[in-house]
Amino acid sequence: MGAGDAAFERTRLASERIARLKRDLAPSDSGTQGGCGPAGPDHFGAGSVRMEQTSHLVAEKLAQLGAYGWFLLHDVHWPGRPLARLEHVLVGPGGVVVVNAKSWSGDVGVVDGSLRQNGHDRFPAVETALAQAAAVAAVLPAQRRRLVRSLICLTGQPELQGTTGAGIEVRGIGCIAAAVAGLPDELDAPAVLLLYAQLGQLLTRPQVADQGAVRNLGYRPAAGGAGAGRPGPGGAGADVRRPVHRRPVPPRYLYGRDQRTGSVLRVVGRSVVAGLVSAALLAPPLWLLWELLPK
Repeated sequence: MGAGDAAFERTRLASERIARLKRDLAPSDSGTQGGCGPAGPDHFGAGSVRMEQTSHLVAEKLAQLGAYGWFLLHDVHWPGRPLARLEHVLVGPGGVVVVNAKSWSGDVGVVDGSLRQNGHDRFPAVETALAQAAAVAAVLPAQRRRLVRSLICLTGQPELQGTTGAGIEVRGIGCIAAAVAGLPDELDAPAVLLLYAQLGQLLTRPQVADQGAVRNLGYRPAAGGAGAGRPGPGGAGADVRRPVHRRPVPPRYLYGRDQRTGSVLRVVGRSVVAGLVSAALLAPPLWLLWELLPK
C-alpha cells in the first residue's frame, strides 16, 4: 500500500496548503464577491484565489464520504495533459468519480438536457467533464473503465440537481455527498483499495521529467571525448556509444550480376559457347543457300 499512503499524504498536504492560502488572503475576499471581480492588476489573482476557495469548499464536503468507504485524491495530474490538473477524484464502492468544481453566479440549471447559466449554454464545461472521465478511464484496466463517471459540482447553487444530455451529472454542493454515496455498489472493499492505490500512483507521479528542456530521445553520447563517462539511459557509467554509420558501398553490376572474377570468367565462357552453337546451327542453311545461288 505504498502508493496509497503516498496519495493520502499528497491529499493532506494539498488540503493544508489550500486552507493556508484561504487564511492568508481572507481580507481580500470582500472585493471579489459577485458576478464580476475588481478591475486592476489583482483581478486575475483574485480569480485564482476564488478557484482555490471553491476547490477547498468542495473538498470539505467530499470528506464526508470517508464514512461510506470512499477515498479522495485532490489536485492530481490529468492523464495525457502534463500541464492540466484534476481537482477531485473519488474512488469508492460506486466506482470512480471525477469532480469538477464551479463557482458560477446567476441563474444556473439543466434545461432540456443542457447546462445553462443566465440563458447561455455552458456545453464547454460538459465537454471538459467528459474529457476528464475519458482520460482517467484510459489509464485503468479495460474491465474497470465503465466504472468512471464525471460530475460537475456548483457551489453557488447548493441544491441544484440535474443530468445533461451527455450523461454528466450536475449537483449543488449541498447534495453532492449524498449523490456520490447513493451510487450503486460496484466494488467490494479490497477492490476499492486496489483501485485507489493504482490511481494514486498513476495520477500523482510526475508527467514530465524536465518541462524546461527539449530532449532528443534519439541522441546517444559518444564513447570518448568530453561526454565520455557520463551516465546514460542504461544507468550510471553505462557504456552508451553513438551508433557507427558507414557509407554504403554502391553495388557493381555486369549483365545484372556482381562483378567478381568468377563471374567474369563464366560470362566469357558462356559467350564463346553461344558463338560456337550459333555457328553450328547456321552453317548448314548458309551452305545450302550458297549452293542454290546461280553460278
